[in-house]
Amino acid sequence: MNYCSNPLQYHRRATREVKVGNVGIGGDNPIRVQSMITCDTMDTDASIQQTMELAEAGCEIVRITAPTVKDARNLEHIVKGLRARGCDVPIVADIHFKPEAAMEAAKSVEKVRINPGNYADSKKFAIREYTDDQYAAELNRIRERFSPLVELCKTRGIAMRIGTNHGSLSDRILNRYGDTPLGMVESSAWWRARSSSHGLRATSTITPSFSP
Repeated sequence: MNYCSNPLQYHRRATREVKVGNVGIGGDNPIRVQSMITCDTMDTDASIQQTMELAEAGCEIVRITAPTVKDARNLEHIVKGLRARGCDVPIVADIHFKPEAAMEAAKSVEKVRINPGNYADSKKFAIREYTDDQYAAELNRIRERFSPLVELCKTRGIAMRIGTNHGSLSDRILNRYGDTPLGMVESSAWWRARSSSHGLRATSTITPSFSP
C-alpha cells in the first residue's frame, strides 16, 4: 500500500488552524517548534527558568507535565511568573491519568494534552468481550468524564491535543480492535468527535510504534 504519492517529495495536507495562545498551528502556518521542560513541576523557579531558556532558543510552544492535581495547580504560578518576566510562550499541560488534574490545569494554560487510553478510559489489561450495550455504556461513562474538560477549554478559548499511541490503548479498544492502527484511529477519532460536538477545535496525533 502506498501512503504517499512520492516518498522523496514533501507534500503538506490542508488542515484547519488551531490557535495555542498566540501561536497558530496548521492552516497556512509553518511547522511549529515545541519542547518540554525536564524539572519538577512543583519547582516554580526552575520551571520558569527552563521555559524561558527554551523560548530564547526558538521554542514556540512549551509542554509541562502535570501528573497530579497539585502539579496542575502550580501551573498557574509558573504561567504568571513567565508573563511577569515578559515571556509569552504558550504553555501546554501534559495530562496522563487524572481528569481532575486536567480540569485544574485548564484554568491557567493555553492548551491541554490528553491521551484517551489513560485519561478516563481504563487500562487494566483485562480481557473481556463487550456486548454492544456494554460498549455503549462505557462510551457514555467516558463522555461524562470528558465533557466537563471540553466545556472548560471552550469557555476559556484554549486548545486541546488528543494524542494516541500504541502503548496506551485502553482495554475497551484493545478488546474490540486489537493492538492495531485501526484501534489507534478509532480511539483518537471518537475523542476528537466529542470535542467537535461541543464546538471545540482540537488537534490530534497518532504515534505508531515500529519494530525492527
